[in-house]
Amino acid sequence: MTQVMRDGTLAEPATETVSEPLADLLTRQRFALLNPLTVEEVDWSDLPSQPLENPAAKIRSHLMPRLVRLHELNKEQRLALIARIERYQKRGSAFFCALLETQASAERVAGHLQEQLVQRRKGDSRRWWLRFYDPLVFRHLCWQWQDEHLDRLLGPISAWCWQGEGGQWQRRRYQAETPPRFSYLFLEPQHWAKIDRITLLNACLMNLQVFAPQQPQTPGLWRWVDELIVRARNIPLASDRDCQRYVEQAVCHHPDIHAHPELRARLERIREQGGSYITACKDLDAATLERLAADMNFRITRKEAP
Repeated sequence: MTQVMRDGTLAEPATETVSEPLADLLTRQRFALLNPLTVEEVDWSDLPSQPLENPAAKIRSHLMPRLVRLHELNKEQRLALIARIERYQKRGSAFFCALLETQASAERVAGHLQEQLVQRRKGDSRRWWLRFYDPLVFRHLCWQWQDEHLDRLLGPISAWCWQGEGGQWQRRRYQAETPPRFSYLFLEPQHWAKIDRITLLNACLMNLQVFAPQQPQTPGLWRWVDELIVRARNIPLASDRDCQRYVEQAVCHHPDIHAHPELRARLERIREQGGSYITACKDLDAATLERLAADMNFRITRKEAP
């Protein structure tokens, strides 16, 4: 939803789909982020870049994400870069983790992002690596976090662009009218709980691309799947594979399928005795699950009838 500012003007939406061609988009960005673990060195070694090194991280510099200085490229280099980006897109992967729109210097942007890579948790002396530069992580931070924390993450960056589903670019804008008072994120336990679920969340979403391709991969689906994961773990279903099966049943067959007596009995047995949910459901094929889904629809219709 577009917000109305105090002066009556319309504010840009926080997150939006980018409509301009890639060539125009690249022209507006001074920097990009690149992950050397997912891009062949021969494809980025000629680009002006620097590693985002944090002394607290015991990681060799050649493995660190890199800040690419796009504004130093000439026209011919930009055209060659577009060809590389499109080549990687055809493979189904992103060349850049993000494109960064800012007027800040390379030193300021690099210094800010380096600081965000390593975080602390309350009551924990260890340091934790935050993979915000990964598009599959950043897309979830956009709905998991409040604007205040996303603005702190962006810092001097006015807009952060990344490639989403089908190679479509998305843009997240800095929202506050003034710079944040603090650059450090100060993540609370509830933030970490959501961050810790992102790997499993993405695994579930990847499975759903196969088992439920009719479901659009949107933030609405992401939130729902995340809620299902929380529900599954609260049963508790201990293994990630069990949680994935729980999610697939709800998304592919019926959102309330686990309220059906057939599945409720199996979940109760696991709650009391432990064991594998996949094993408990090994006799349930797709046709049986569809029968349970139809039965749930009948029960709901009968309940709603006057």
